[in-house]
Amino acid sequence: MDSSIFKNDSIFVTAMRDSGPGLQNRAAALQADAEQLAQLCTVCFWASLEVEEGRQVRGTLSLCSPESVPLSRRFTKPVHVNVRNLVALLTASPRSPLAVHGGPQGLEVWGILDSEPEGLLRLRIAGNGILLASRARRVLALLHQGKASIPAAADEESLGQLVAHTLGKEDDLGRHGNAPSQLIRVITTMIMHGHGGSLVLVPPDDDSWRSGVRFRFCFDEPSTRVLHNSVQNFKSLVGEATRSYEELLSGRSSCAALGALREQYEAAHFLRTLSESLFRRVGELGRVDGAVVMDLGLRLHGFGAKLLYGPEEFHLATLNAVTGNLRTRVSLADLGGMRHQSAARFVNANRGTDVFVVSQDGRLSIFTWSENLQTVAAVQHLEHFIWEQQPG
Repeated sequence: MDSSIFKNDSIFVTAMRDSGPGLQNRAAALQADAEQLAQLCTVCFWASLEVEEGRQVRGTLSLCSPESVPLSRRFTKPVHVNVRNLVALLTASPRSPLAVHGGPQGLEVWGILDSEPEGLLRLRIAGNGILLASRARRVLALLHQGKASIPAAADEESLGQLVAHTLGKEDDLGRHGNAPSQLIRVITTMIMHGHGGSLVLVPPDDDSWRSGVRFRFCFDEPSTRVLHNSVQNFKSLVGEATRSYEELLSGRSSCAALGALREQYEAAHFLRTLSESLFRRVGELGRVDGAVVMDLGLRLHGFGAKLLYGPEEFHLATLNAVTGNLRTRVSLADLGGMRHQSAARFVNANRGTDVFVVSQDGRLSIFTWSENLQTVAAVQHLEHFIWEQQPG
């Protein structure tokens, strides 16, 4: 019986092989060898279906050789790539990528990467039967529900353009399709904690949405601005440090300013770390039933919120972020659970808002009002792009 899932001429294998020139080493030999690439993808697929100690297997394999990666932990004896070995290694190292190359001896895991150079070809086990091939944060190919495909939107920029063009949001590209990195941190935390959740984004200059939200936990005005102030202070301090550095290089300031410059950078580093921690804590609030509510000025209004809406029945549109397929006149019942239906109903009643919804299994959608279609639109399968923002 042939257990091979990927053929040598599969579009998934071809996308990996043709993704760009590699270094002249065994990793490059593997990238150029369609048969070994197909074998690697097949082993990863079968590993993705396994469960180890009650947990599904997740993780990343990076194609590289030891001489091109200085920060790594090398095994004294390379480990042969098979399902059993991958399950064990990915269970032990779900965040740090495994280093893989090929050659005459076959496929080998030669170590674990502590720092991953930019531009490596990566193969990520992203879910049960889900594989993602990427390079430089650009998605090359996806295997999902037994079908290999080349994503219609391969990175954040093209995803934003796809959403903006389809839904008529060209003026709001940065707000909708190209989600700010700060929001990605919140959403990634919601995906990783496994409880799912909803993040409601409300306009900063319009309070009409408040009649549609019943908070269980609501912050007072100074507390809503903690995250906003932290980010603004970080940006301001980085700007000051950059100007001080440029003045030092140009000779407009003396070497005595070096001490002050170092203090500025240390303070900026502290504020950046604080901001990242605060964003993760916002994502953790999604563990409680109900939505987290923020505005696009990064003011956090509260959490555990119940979304209120009328009884209207309506049809909406769905946009597959991977394939670009647009469906219209989709019923609310076809969306799935109540969390998704509630988000759609809330946006229909409050058209200046957007709602990110994370399922317990890690699926991510955004609900938004489409001026082009004059209806609510759900952009689905965004998790495939968010995964590329996660470490490891």
